[in-house]
Amino acid sequence: MAIQNNVTSLLSQLAKQPMTDTARQPSLSQVSDDEPVRSTVSQKSFSGSGLDLELTLASGQEIKLSIRINQAGGLSQLELASDSELSIADQEKLSEFLKQLSSSVADLFKGKSNGSDTFKFANLKGIEDIELNVYQDNGNEKQSLTFDKEGRGSGRKIEALWTEYDRANGVEETHDFSLTKQAKRDDQTAIYGQMNYQWLLDQVDSAMGVMDDKQQGKQLAGFFKSGIQALFSTASSGSQLLQQLGASAQQAKEVIGRSIQILASEHKQMNALPDFNMSFSSQRQTQGSSLNEYQLGMTISQNSDQGKNDQTDESYQTQNRRLRMDYQSARQQAIYEYTWTRDESIRNVFEGGNLASTHYRIEERIQSQLLGEIGSENQLEYKDRDDQYFK
Repeated sequence: MAIQNNVTSLLSQLAKQPMTDTARQPSLSQVSDDEPVRSTVSQKSFSGSGLDLELTLASGQEIKLSIRINQAGGLSQLELASDSELSIADQEKLSEFLKQLSSSVADLFKGKSNGSDTFKFANLKGIEDIELNVYQDNGNEKQSLTFDKEGRGSGRKIEALWTEYDRANGVEETHDFSLTKQAKRDDQTAIYGQMNYQWLLDQVDSAMGVMDDKQQGKQLAGFFKSGIQALFSTASSGSQLLQQLGASAQQAKEVIGRSIQILASEHKQMNALPDFNMSFSSQRQTQGSSLNEYQLGMTISQNSDQGKNDQTDESYQTQNRRLRMDYQSARQQAIYEYTWTRDESIRNVFEGGNLASTHYRIEERIQSQLLGEIGSENQLEYKDRDDQYFK
């Protein structure tokens, strides 16, 4: 059996046998007492395979799992423990989580990940915070994945780092992202209608499409998009959020809430997602080379606000979104640079609670050039669109 399958097969076995006695720690542990609970694993500084997991359920139960497998494929540590005895419901949640985690890690490390489903385990019902570190040493190839999710409260944060190192050719790759969903103030709630993050997924696809290696671009797009889906999976629709406001919900519906239905029709240009900040990066380097084969960085953000003028009975909704991507690729003796910046803004004006006008603007700038080639030129594309709508 390949080493890379040992961790995932152990997860599958544990998923079939939920913890009925939480004092049980199935282990043959040869790890010394002074070894840190969570071992530090970087791209190349580890041998063998293993996993460290800290999981918090919605019930408040905290679960820890540690697995160590040596280079020969032998199991040297397996520990599974929780704060106290798990209920039947929590056992079922843990079982489903381990089953999904096993499948996701196996597919990712084998290059067979279905992209948008990579972090499906983070969206399972009853799962709150996750701190995961899983790594494998499969002969010449080393891979590791760290994933952290903070899901409590109205905000949310997800981070992931996936590294690959091929010992045979010295190629090292690093892919990571950090995504934050901002908690909304009560007075911002009426801005949002039904949740739809398709705009974001489309932007990621467009950005990854500029990569020289199209297959890797597609794989990275799936990796990044999976993080986006994990971030927003629990976002509430505007109507649910209005109800959560209690007594103030009716007032919000009367004054500004009609915009939800209006924007859902022909004027639906405002992104219904909660505000967010995102950063993505990826790079590949060959050992002994002073230059990265490629380096990619991308940020996407959205900020929304609203206000009301009591004297004129006017209210306003504003939203600004920005995408910036920088890509540098070594093409033989030349270096290719590509920068894409896209800014979108929308401003709605209401009179007496009814939408009176909408001002929508898109500004897009694409700059590309080849460095190191004689006669190379800096190419610049610029697009500007400004629309005004009146009721």
